[in-house]
Amino acid sequence: MKNLIKMSAAFMIIIMFNAAVFSQLPDNWKWLNPNPQGNSLFAMDFPDNNNGYSVGAFGTIIKTSDAGNSWDQLNSNTQITLLSVDFINSNEGYAGGFNQLLKKTTDGGIVWTDIQLPREGPFDSLFSIMDIEFVNSNTGFVLGFFQLESKIWKTIDGGSTWTTQTTAGANYLNTLLFLDENNGYAAGGSLGSEIIKTTDGGSTWELVQFYDYPALSDIYFINQTTGIAAGESGCVLMSTNSGINWVQTGSPSGMDVSTILFINANTGFGIGSGNVFLKTVNGGVNWSEENYGWSTYRSFMDAVVTPEGKIHAAGLYGILMRSDNGGLNWETPNTITENTLSEIEFIDNNTGYAVCGYGDGDILKTTDAGETWVSQITTYHTPMYGIHFTDAETGYIAGSIDIKKTTNGGTNWFNVYSSTQNEIFTDVDFTNSSTGYVIGSYGVLKKTTNAGENWTSTSITSSGSILNSICFVNENTGYSVGDFGAIVKTTDAGVTWTSQISPFTMAYLTSVDFTDENTGYISSGAGLLKTTNGGDEWLIMNAPTGGYYKVQFRNEFGYAVASNGKIIKSIDAGINWIEQPTVTNNGLYALYFNSDNYVYAGGTRGTIIKTIPTELIVTSSGNSYTEIPNSFKLNQNYPNPFNPTTKINFEIPKSGLVTMKVYDITGKLVDILLNENMNAGNFTLDFNGSNLSSGIYFYTLSTQDFTETKRMILLK
Repeated sequence: MKNLIKMSAAFMIIIMFNAAVFSQLPDNWKWLNPNPQGNSLFAMDFPDNNNGYSVGAFGTIIKTSDAGNSWDQLNSNTQITLLSVDFINSNEGYAGGFNQLLKKTTDGGIVWTDIQLPREGPFDSLFSIMDIEFVNSNTGFVLGFFQLESKIWKTIDGGSTWTTQTTAGANYLNTLLFLDENNGYAAGGSLGSEIIKTTDGGSTWELVQFYDYPALSDIYFINQTTGIAAGESGCVLMSTNSGINWVQTGSPSGMDVSTILFINANTGFGIGSGNVFLKTVNGGVNWSEENYGWSTYRSFMDAVVTPEGKIHAAGLYGILMRSDNGGLNWETPNTITENTLSEIEFIDNNTGYAVCGYGDGDILKTTDAGETWVSQITTYHTPMYGIHFTDAETGYIAGSIDIKKTTNGGTNWFNVYSSTQNEIFTDVDFTNSSTGYVIGSYGVLKKTTNAGENWTSTSITSSGSILNSICFVNENTGYSVGDFGAIVKTTDAGVTWTSQISPFTMAYLTSVDFTDENTGYISSGAGLLKTTNGGDEWLIMNAPTGGYYKVQFRNEFGYAVASNGKIIKSIDAGINWIEQPTVTNNGLYALYFNSDNYVYAGGTRGTIIKTIPTELIVTSSGNSYTEIPNSFKLNQNYPNPFNPTTKINFEIPKSGLVTMKVYDITGKLVDILLNENMNAGNFTLDFNGSNLSSGIYFYTLSTQDFTETKRMILLK
């Protein structure tokens, strides 16, 4: 029976022990799809054929060392969104983003240090680093923008010092290009296209012309004289006299162009939003649309050409794309699906399924606990919302119009019911191998007692117009929830249904989950509900404000996810909830708490992530995780503020000497929490501030390759 999880007495003791020992801790969520992550990427650079970097939301930095066949996530030590990246060679590079953030690495992204740009004006610290251009290891330029002003900063000593340059009155610049140390261009615009030019290394800039064209996103020069600029609404401009004059070319597309690139003097592409690329084969004089049949919501923010002519692109929702044959064919090697997940279910610790709704349908399967997935879809491309397996081979899907079944583990799916009234089926549950229920629009309820061969149809008139979730706790007793606060219960295997009182009378109720015959949880657009008496009374839980799309518990431990990427967790059966550190702002609509304690969440554009509650991970040392991390990381202490104890979690990817020291606000050392050789892993340290006064303290993690400091507040 779906969501009804029975646990042994021994495991109950383990959970009770852990709940007593640990306070509520943040979890380490791992991206499963896209790989290595699914947050939006805004800039990309390949300094050579094999080594490439891309940066994006929440401080994301990813790297490939094998020409894009695989990517790894690097530790940027920031949650600030990164908008620009430039590498001089495979080891030395820069990344920039919001709040005048500029970082530098000299070891290929293993360690990043902050670079301080000038702060001469009251708002300089708020400038976004839109673009970075280094012409050699010493000389580089950084373009910043905030509200009604653009600034360009220059360094001639590898970022140690910077000077501020004027921008010739151009106030909306967002892209920068230098052909050599002297000749450079910047472009942008708001009310029209802006292009400025320098021939003396930025000492002076001139506004070559202000055009009554849309804003520009990128500028590219094929050679010293021929340049292309492109931007919103398919605007493409061309210059044949070193940027002195520009004319609009015949672009046939209305799609926004984010980036321009050329693989040779004649063949170039304009890449951006939607399923259409622009292409020229005569050096930018004429452009045509190239439609590759992609979904219209793909958006690529940047693209580059490697010295050997391979094209790489990165964009929203972590999408990566490449072409190895000059743009004739393209592949997206880092994702199994770009459709939005609506439900996940595991039939054992390793084998699980996911279905996609909210667009084209898809069916995914994993046999290695989510590490890799394969698509089982063939010709069925309509949304699917619910999935349930009765054994290892037999499963059912509730979707738009159809109910589907497999008898061979998903290798083949076939219809067992097709609606003639355009009914949308939203969820499915079975109480045994033969008896199952499907619910959906118009309060519809379908029931089978012969494993889907025949279905009877009734309408739960008290439920409202749409039912969203169904859960049976035994063969007779089940619950379903829907819009307008509808909560209905049956005690006679679906023959009759009675309404239960909902505190959220007008809310859209999205999921229902029971851990035993009395204890259940409901998620909704207004918050979370709980019952401890089989639904006779539903109470509003003390969860962080907001709406939630799914909630699920395993005894005391539970999670809820939301459409803005928010994840909350409870370790005391919903009495208290804590919002987890931000993993993504991608919408999360699917949630499954597996029997091996792993939690899976899925959502927008193929997002799949997983974790295991930190409180349930106990090793012989009592403080380490089971998985070896990919990079160094120091997490925020938890809780914060604290009184008088808190926990500090950190990750180290390799063995070595590790120290953790605590300082007061004057810089005085007040405690050494750790100073020893350690193996790679994830660790949690306890800090007790009972002998300290209230105030701000700092804790510093140091290894041979990594140092980071975070702030914590002791509040007595």
